[in-house]
Amino acid sequence: MKLALHSVSLSGFFYRGEPIPVEELLSRVKGYGFDGVELMGKRPHANPMDLSSEARRSLREQSSSLGVEIAAIAGYNDFSGPDPFKRELNIMYVKELVKLASDLDVEVVRVFAAGMKDVDPSIDYYRHWSLCVEALKEVAKFAEEHGVILALQNHPPIIESYRDVLDMVEEVGSEALKACVDPELLVWTGDVDPYGEDLSSRLKAIYREVGNLLVHVHVGDSVERPGKFMFIPGGGGSMLRATRLERVPMGTGMFKRMAKPFIESLKSIGYDRYISYEICSPRYVGHRLVDFSTIEDEIANGVKFLRAVLS
Repeated sequence: MKLALHSVSLSGFFYRGEPIPVEELLSRVKGYGFDGVELMGKRPHANPMDLSSEARRSLREQSSSLGVEIAAIAGYNDFSGPDPFKRELNIMYVKELVKLASDLDVEVVRVFAAGMKDVDPSIDYYRHWSLCVEALKEVAKFAEEHGVILALQNHPPIIESYRDVLDMVEEVGSEALKACVDPELLVWTGDVDPYGEDLSSRLKAIYREVGNLLVHVHVGDSVERPGKFMFIPGGGGSMLRATRLERVPMGTGMFKRMAKPFIESLKSIGYDRYISYEICSPRYVGHRLVDFSTIEDEIANGVKFLRAVLS
């Protein structure tokens, strides 16, 4: 197995500081000690409409000369909802990511079913599901023609369990659509309890069920903290308490407990592709967003932690 850094970690979204330009990404990733990079398929990094033929050629040459593979391209599509214009834009976007992957000699493009936020609640769940399947059929056919694999991530909404990934892949029925099942998202969706006594056996059972459909996977670390109160009408001040997930340095949160059984689970199915480390939400220390030097330290320590677990 090889380690990649997801470029979202260096995008400027989640720390105080500027984004690292795409031209500098590969050399920085090599300096941190990773084997490859997962390119965020949007600005400021790898939006297809920003990368000319010359820029794509330059990235291929950098990858070869530095010995840093472009492990995957991360898409940010949303195929939910019936609005035809939105759907056409998202289908076109994924097709452009596929062409970019082909130009960069990258095999895998990570895709969502329905983005990362809530879908339109006025639309029935099963209608959203069928719309996602319909769009994935179209882009998967395009991916087949370009020799690219789409990796459907177990990311809500609509995908509410790793089993939904497997069901959607089956319904689409294309060799170009496979799976990206992340351990942190297995916690979010309730597929595993990171503190349960059955954690190891549960992870092994899940990844054996996914099997050779698994072509990409991400890791990150977080802790659960009490979130806001939500008051609901009626009955003497009824309320719900939300849970807030906070990003923490790799190996200091829930993933520390999951790391060894997770790696053992991947080994049990013969997985030999990339594990992509990502800092994909804000990091706060003392209620203040961290600066770039802190993020760099955490990335450097994170890859050391992951190397130790792999060995």
